[in-house]
Amino acid sequence: MKKNEILDLLVTSGLEAYKDRFDSLIFPSYQIQLEPEEDSNFPLGVSKIGGQPDLTVDIEWPKWKGYNMSFIAQINLADLPDPTPLPQGGLLSFFYAVEPMYEDEDFYGDPNTCHIIFTPVEGLSGLTRRPLPELTEEAIFRPNRATFSPVLSVPAPESAYLESMGLGWNGNRVDFNKYWEVFIEKYREITEPSDTVHRLFGHPEQIQGDMQVACEVMTTGLAYEMLQDPGVNERAVKSALKWRLLLQIDFEEEKTGIMFGDVGRVYFWIREDDLVGQRFDRVVLEMQCC
Repeated sequence: MKKNEILDLLVTSGLEAYKDRFDSLIFPSYQIQLEPEEDSNFPLGVSKIGGQPDLTVDIEWPKWKGYNMSFIAQINLADLPDPTPLPQGGLLSFFYAVEPMYEDEDFYGDPNTCHIIFTPVEGLSGLTRRPLPELTEEAIFRPNRATFSPVLSVPAPESAYLESMGLGWNGNRVDFNKYWEVFIEKYREITEPSDTVHRLFGHPEQIQGDMQVACEVMTTGLAYEMLQDPGVNERAVKSALKWRLLLQIDFEEEKTGIMFGDVGRVYFWIREDDLVGQRFDRVVLEMQCC
């Protein structure tokens, strides 16, 4: 679906007043398709979901409170067909502490439960296939080949983007309902989204509510009770606009062997300035489930 078609759909949904501001919120994204494959068939440094990661020998396996993190994905940036805010080359590797998800009460709300490793182009020649550490079977991702398809995506019904436009629980509820019940429904009928969505960049296919403000709460010491103050909420939403979706991984259990909560998804988020500065150590993760 092209940008002008999305904007026309917004207008026919009764939301013409938001057209100009909405234009800049239609984000490019890559849908990721998975194809199960044996790790032995992957060249070093290829894009893939799950399996064994390719890392340089100096990298220690990421941990959270003594738990070995699960390897989620590695993206070879040269595989992406169009330019992105990411470096033009190199390998981006994603890890998440899956095991303690059900075992440790400190897990939720901790920004350190995920870990990102960036291997620049000059380091790719030093990659080795790393065996998995001790992990429970439920925390091991099966290997899958990853291919990328460019698409456009629109803001989720509950997001800081819409709140900043006056479309949200705290704004114009009539127009908010039009966005959720008319525009999004028509958009999904046309785009026919899959029940399973793996995505690099763009907007999340969220299961619960807004995640941008949640990232702000997780990393700034804010408490949700504080957001009941209109002034605090306004400042939090303004700051939350800087959070961008980096990667969304769905459960697709028959391919990955992993279930996040109850039919859930994981979402890696990064602030815009950290993306520009390649500060991948500041990425945080939100998990949502039914």
